[in-house]
Amino acid sequence: MDEVKPGASRGVGTGGASDDRPLDVRVADGALRHVIANLTGLQLLLLPLALAVALVTRNHVDSDRLTVWVLIALVTNVAVVAACARFRKSGPLDRLDVALAAIAHAGIGVLAGASPWVAGDGARDMLLLFTLISAVSGAVSAAACAGRRDIYVAFIAPIMVLTPWTLWASGDGLMRSVAVLFLVWGMSQAVLHQKFSRSVRVLLRLQFDSETVAARISRDREELSRAYELLSVSNDRLAHLASHDPLTGLLNRRGTIEQIDLALGCASHDAPVAVLYLDLDRFKAVNDLLGHRGGDAFISTLTDRMVRTIDDDCFAGRIGGDEFVVVLPRHGTDEAERVAQQLVSGMAQPVHAEGRSVPSSVSVGVAVAPQHGISTSDLLRNANTALFRAKHAGRNRVENFEPRMQVQLQTVLSQEQALRRALDNGEILPYFQPEIDAVTGAVTGAELLARWLRPDGTTMLASEFIEQARKAGLLERLTERVLAQARPDIRRLIALGLPAGFRFRINLGPASTDRLRNDPIDELLRGIHPSMVTVDVREASVVSDLDSAVTALSSFRAAGGKVCLDDFVHGVSSLTILRRLPIDEVRIDREAIDSIAAHPHDCAIVRSIISVVLEIGLGVSAEGVETGAQSDALIALGCVRQQGHLYAPALPAQLFESFLLQQQAASYAAAQQGPERNWATQELD
Repeated sequence: MDEVKPGASRGVGTGGASDDRPLDVRVADGALRHVIANLTGLQLLLLPLALAVALVTRNHVDSDRLTVWVLIALVTNVAVVAACARFRKSGPLDRLDVALAAIAHAGIGVLAGASPWVAGDGARDMLLLFTLISAVSGAVSAAACAGRRDIYVAFIAPIMVLTPWTLWASGDGLMRSVAVLFLVWGMSQAVLHQKFSRSVRVLLRLQFDSETVAARISRDREELSRAYELLSVSNDRLAHLASHDPLTGLLNRRGTIEQIDLALGCASHDAPVAVLYLDLDRFKAVNDLLGHRGGDAFISTLTDRMVRTIDDDCFAGRIGGDEFVVVLPRHGTDEAERVAQQLVSGMAQPVHAEGRSVPSSVSVGVAVAPQHGISTSDLLRNANTALFRAKHAGRNRVENFEPRMQVQLQTVLSQEQALRRALDNGEILPYFQPEIDAVTGAVTGAELLARWLRPDGTTMLASEFIEQARKAGLLERLTERVLAQARPDIRRLIALGLPAGFRFRINLGPASTDRLRNDPIDELLRGIHPSMVTVDVREASVVSDLDSAVTALSSFRAAGGKVCLDDFVHGVSSLTILRRLPIDEVRIDREAIDSIAAHPHDCAIVRSIISVVLEIGLGVSAEGVETGAQSDALIALGCVRQQGHLYAPALPAQLFESFLLQQQAASYAAAQQGPERNWATQELD
């Protein structure tokens, strides 16, 4: 306990609560600090006191002994100064500090213990006077060295040895008695020192414990402060994430609605608030083309354009995957439409993402408070209604909300709901329209068509609801449902036996780009061999991603299928498509055939196209043949594969099976009759 290990801090303090040494070592170190601190006053007092005593008693004691005593005081004072000077220097306490403190206290003990010796053989009162110096020094040492037994021993030992010995050596009976009493008194001082030391150690332990607790409280407070700061940052971040979109940094649905609520609180006829509801056109196709990372980059680019277009006092939010809302405080209808047109123009520029240039466009619906609504829900609903009108009117445009749009929207939504119910209830049925060789009359194929058999008994043609299905996003589902219902009928017809070269024609429709990119054709036709199928694709459906279309169609052809380019004359760059797409046949569209027999110019256009197609080795067919004149004109131009009401309407599976059997029976009967024979005149003889 009384040793000091290296590493403690110097100074009068106790070393601080950051000291990680054992408590007993810290207590001993603290006690040593207080012991050395008690010496500081003696640096200036020890030698002057000794000189004063020498001056007063010089005529009553031996001068030689007094000189020796003063020299001892001088040496002791130097030791005290050295110990205090080292203690004041920065750096840890070490064994040299302990040694210097012990030497200084031993010097003081020698000085005090030698005091009676100075009186020597002088008068008894002088001997007692110098003995008093030893007694006072011994009494002071009990408190001054409290907590350090080693220093106390260095201090008291010279006193307890020199003073009794001097008194005993005087030969005076009274002085010998005083010597004995001095020894007894010295032992009592040792006991008193032990009590002082125990008290000092207890106080030091309490002090260190208090400092440790205070430091721990301070450290905990700092940690709590840091935790609070982190919690505040986390709360701010969570609050930001709760109201902002992580991809674009714009407000999310919740944040947008909150800000619209605040903006509408100040809306009036003099200070209107406009809401623009934006939807990225055909974003699903873009996302499928670029992948999710490319789709995110696409959205981020358009978001940046959007933010740079609107004013600083306006704000934008992303409320869906490809839906955005822009809020324009103090903007009337005309001003809001101008901003919307700027957004449409700016976002119509192609976006460079994933190493390619991707076309982009946006449709915008505009609603203005308070004339179009005074609540957030009303304003968003009306802006969305205007957006719905913009998308159904061709996309890439701006529409302002009008009250009549609600009625139109309800009508469209009712029709879409009816179409969804029809798909769920199996009201959409597969029909087969025969394709005829106009020269021989043979059935060469059949096109799979959809018919809506309504609960009231009426039948809707595909042309009456196919566009509605496309706008509602139901075209893929419609195609799959019709094929699923037709698959058993097709297998049955194949099992019964079909004419040579017979193929079922399936139109992939306007959404064929997504189908060709994401879902191979054989997945759509599962259970039907490709050699029995011709797929019709439209130029407008594949031109946006021609590479994917070429890959999918080439794979289908390699499996035995055939590919037909539908609505050929209707396209604007069909001749280029003929060279790039892996096709076997082109199909003349209905619009060209309607006027082929009446307008020479149309006939010349069709003639040139058929000539080019036949010249490069492709087949040609025609749909929508309604009259004999149209059929004859097509035959004359070289197109003999024809389909239309002139030959047969679209038929349910059973009726088509009967029609096919009748045609096959008629063909068989005609073959059995053989060619008509012309009799020569000489054969009558």
